[in-house]
Amino acid sequence: MRQLKKTIVAGSMALLIAAASICVPHKSVLAARTITIDGDPSEWDGITMYDSSDSKISKWSVAKDDEYVYFYVQQNGGNEYGLPITDTHFSQLKETIKKDFPEAPDANFTIKYDDGTSDGIRFSYNMGSIKNGTYSDIEGVGDADKASEPSQEKDKYETEFRIPQTFFGDKDYTLEYCGTKVESGDITDLSSKDEEVKKDDVYSGITIDGNFSDWNAVSKNDVSQNSESGNGLSKVAAGFYGGYIYIYMKEKSENASDGAAGSSGSYASGKYEIKTDTDRRTVLDIKLVNGKCEVSVSDYVKNQMGGNSITAEYSNRQYEIAVPVSAVKQYNESLSFGYYLSSSPLVSNIVNIDKNSSHGAINNRFSGIAYDGSFGDWDDYAHTIIEYSTQGGVGDDSEAALYASDGYIYGHVKSFLHKTTDGRNEFSPFTLRANSNDKTSISFRFVTVDSDGNIDWNPKITNLSEGNHEFTLVDIGSWTTYKNVSDEGFIDYGKITISAGSTCDEMEYEVDMKKLAKKFDIEINEMKVVEAKYINIGDEWVTYAGTSTGPVAGVAISCLTVAGVLLYRKRKVNNVVKTAW
Repeated sequence: MRQLKKTIVAGSMALLIAAASICVPHKSVLAARTITIDGDPSEWDGITMYDSSDSKISKWSVAKDDEYVYFYVQQNGGNEYGLPITDTHFSQLKETIKKDFPEAPDANFTIKYDDGTSDGIRFSYNMGSIKNGTYSDIEGVGDADKASEPSQEKDKYETEFRIPQTFFGDKDYTLEYCGTKVESGDITDLSSKDEEVKKDDVYSGITIDGNFSDWNAVSKNDVSQNSESGNGLSKVAAGFYGGYIYIYMKEKSENASDGAAGSSGSYASGKYEIKTDTDRRTVLDIKLVNGKCEVSVSDYVKNQMGGNSITAEYSNRQYEIAVPVSAVKQYNESLSFGYYLSSSPLVSNIVNIDKNSSHGAINNRFSGIAYDGSFGDWDDYAHTIIEYSTQGGVGDDSEAALYASDGYIYGHVKSFLHKTTDGRNEFSPFTLRANSNDKTSISFRFVTVDSDGNIDWNPKITNLSEGNHEFTLVDIGSWTTYKNVSDEGFIDYGKITISAGSTCDEMEYEVDMKKLAKKFDIEINEMKVVEAKYINIGDEWVTYAGTSTGPVAGVAISCLTVAGVLLYRKRKVNNVVKTAW
């Protein structure tokens, strides 16, 4: 497993705290050393930890005050349905107690008193109860006196419990566990601890290794009450450093089985998105397969990643994921992370805290669209999603956009449906309408026109060869008796170029808005809103709102205003094949 380690120097930490979603929480001053039985080991900082001779146990510790003796155990493996602490046995108790009580179960902790008597502390399955060495109840011990939680270290659990001092009878004793003996007089006395200030957690980068202690300095959003259907998460965090976006997720402990993240979100699909401030989305499919986290993206995204890979680890209901920025579509300054197509993200305003890095950021401003068979000028422009179906489609959903300038409406669609439309072209027919009124709408038919202006009313539009193919747009209700574009009454509304590819299809078009206005019997300045629908892709209307007669004054797509903040990169024209059959 490749480890991704990024270290932030002190200067970067200031930026981290001020501007990023990754921040450092300040721990409070403790008035006195106390231990709360909640599975959180942080209160054991500075208390002696003991080694273990049992492979099931990593380390353990013990402390006391006037009322209780407290125990901490870090366990290798296990989960809430079978903690190793319930199956750690040692011989001393067998040799002492079992002579008189052969039916007694083995004990986890053995206690040998200075007066020669012995006892023990053991646990039922899943820490269901705490018993003494003869498997009898311990007076004063209930559910509030034991707790187990997943460790920050991979595949480990941490257990805390406490036993009343009255159990030990005010006698001196030796406690033995996992090959280590501790005299009662040597047990850390919490009441003698001076007031102390705990150190802040310092963010020094994330390593994708299944150990989660490096996330301690990262603030986490509580999403346990998130209203998304099937939400199985309790905590989420995300940060952006250098060439990677780092994601942390913790599942709700009350879920019946591991892998709840893979059945959460819209339609319980386990699909998430990294969304840019240009309204572009990278879809992440997160699943737990044979106990390992797998994160997949579409073949199209894999291609743009240029050999970089997504790395992920899962342990004890926690995920950590590193996504290379090459998987993320164009952005200006910030990203968000959340369930796919959710109305609100789980983490917002994720910015690159490495100010020396410009990985993936757009460097130039959007400067308009040119209809030319090349699509690079759409890269930095806001798009909206067209869902293929109510189940989230067969892969990545389509993305589409509209733009208007100088009397023309321009459209763009990227689709992954070319292999699943059963001989239909996913772009044909499509509809434009003005002002959300079906009475002012038109559906287009694709025809081809040769160099002499002759019209082919039935060109090949399905199963196109890879490359660009140009068609002329006419009213779907046009008379097919027109032979040439010069024939009186024939109307050419615009052009469309379709690029057929191996992983996706892409197209752009331009339509003369003066001709549309005449068709709709309205003035061009009355077209305040223009919408497009691609019926073979999905039912969503893609919306443009703004001026229609001059340079764009504002853009509203899916309620996101992006004019003046989007950036521009233009590719050269590729070969355009004017198809005529």
